[in-house]
Amino acid sequence: MRFSAVIALLLIISLPGSAQDKKEFSYTVGPHAFISITNHYGPTTIKPSRNRQVVVTTVSYSKAVSFENEQHGNRVELRAMSPQEGSALVDYTVLVPSDSLINVRSSAGAIYAQGLGGDLVLQAETATVEVSDLSDAHLHVSTLGGPLILVNIRNSHLNIRSVDGDVTLHNVTGSSAEVNSAHGRINYDGNPGPAGEFRLMSHSGDIYISIPASASVEISSHSVNGKSDEYLPKRDGVSARSSGNPFLKSTTTNASRFVLRSFKGNIRVSRP
Repeated sequence: MRFSAVIALLLIISLPGSAQDKKEFSYTVGPHAFISITNHYGPTTIKPSRNRQVVVTTVSYSKAVSFENEQHGNRVELRAMSPQEGSALVDYTVLVPSDSLINVRSSAGAIYAQGLGGDLVLQAETATVEVSDLSDAHLHVSTLGGPLILVNIRNSHLNIRSVDGDVTLHNVTGSSAEVNSAHGRINYDGNPGPAGEFRLMSHSGDIYISIPASASVEISSHSVNGKSDEYLPKRDGVSARSSGNPFLKSTTTNASRFVLRSFKGNIRVSRP
């Protein structure tokens, strides 16, 4: 039995496409470099490099995968290619200068962006998108069915579009955020800070908001055919409305503003 197990293990290891092939590339770029990444076959992780280097590490799990990496001046283009489909064929890890303009496209592979501060455009179909620890960034995300998670975002501009995927914002502070979801749920949890601007819109997805009672905010909430909090609890320096002008003019200083709109979904606001 022991001999047979060894033979079986050797056969598995020798199967085409089972080997791991790790490669690393690096490119020197100037300020505000444009980094384009296309990977439909596995996860892509983007982190800051802390210098003027773009460092690319790829791990492929199939011999069918090939890579096309090019640099044209201050532009770096990275692409994974494969005749077979799959979301676990290749891993991309890309370290980029913090002021880079980044464009990532993926159909099934998850996208992870962490600790960046430039312009990011992330496009996914069914893949998960997770963005964390952004500061002074411009983030544009469009997804079809994949969930989107934003955590610890500070002083940034966010433009989010989703069809069926849920959108979660946790500890998004001092930022301007516009979130539009057709059918997915929108969740906001945390302290928006003194100068946030949040427009959260859905068609049939629910909107759930949880803001500390100590946070100073203005809230305008309205659902056409769903349930909405008609009378939100007031706190010192807080105003709340069940309907009204979506472009609210703050009646208090240092208060973040929330505009919540849904056609069929329910809207719930809590102030723990």
